[in-house]
Amino acid sequence: MKLKELYIIVLLSISFVVVSNSQVSVPLTNKDLNDIRRERDFIKTMNINLSQTWLYMVKDNIISSNKLLVSEIVYNTDGLPQKICFFDENRKLNSFTVVKYNKQLLAFEEIRFSADSTLINGIMYEYDKNNLLSKQINYNNKAEIISIIINSRSNDTIYINDYDSNNNLKDASIIILDNISGTDLIKKTLKLDKNSMPVEKQIFEYDEMAALHKKTIFENGVSTGYKHFVYNEEGALVKSSFYDAVSELVSSTSYEYDQYGNLDRIIERAEKDNNTKVFMINYLSKVPSR
Repeated sequence: MKLKELYIIVLLSISFVVVSNSQVSVPLTNKDLNDIRRERDFIKTMNINLSQTWLYMVKDNIISSNKLLVSEIVYNTDGLPQKICFFDENRKLNSFTVVKYNKQLLAFEEIRFSADSTLINGIMYEYDKNNLLSKQINYNNKAEIISIIINSRSNDTIYINDYDSNNNLKDASIIILDNISGTDLIKKTLKLDKNSMPVEKQIFEYDEMAALHKKTIFENGVSTGYKHFVYNEEGALVKSSFYDAVSELVSSTSYEYDQYGNLDRIIERAEKDNNTKVFMINYLSKVPSR
């Protein structure tokens, strides 16, 4: 499995969870943990020390003459992101995140700064004995704790409670896993308000190869739409499409790969305004010393 395929899988598996504003992957399940490790090992083996994401805008099939540098990721010697930079439309640094890791090579802190190195906010992570996320602590630009997210596990269920700085429950989430087959696939997620009333539900369906096929979204008990996922013969994701409650296409994202099977282009299209965003991903490898 190639670098960016793993990146997509990790995003699909954890993006719906209340891991607020995280810019690196943190494991909630054993499947997440294995995917993160494989991605890290691949980056290290390929000697990749920098990746860049560029954005091209397309309107009515006309490509903008300007390309925008969206972000850069600098990797450490273990193949992990150590600095993530974000740029404005003039390619000037807008903000950056520094990531620190523990002895198990899992992120234990993300610190976000403005271009002049002023603290914006940050996140600290704690893990259980199985190296799965157990606590997330969010702090502001004064290094004051503003919320704490606690994860607890029971058999095939993960319970996530989000508390404010006064330890008052803000909301909660429940993740139900399929552990019967040993795949640790996520079957359902529920988001609850502070009164334990359900406000959102997501149901996940997989194909015979255990690849995510469909994600259906409900809000306040009513379906608001679903996402459909398509893969190529090699098992790489090539398209995800979002449909509304009456099955009208709202938006889609396509994924293209280079000759080595690594993702090098992401195309996002919104149907209503006929706008398309094309993200180009470049990888730079370390030059061996002579």
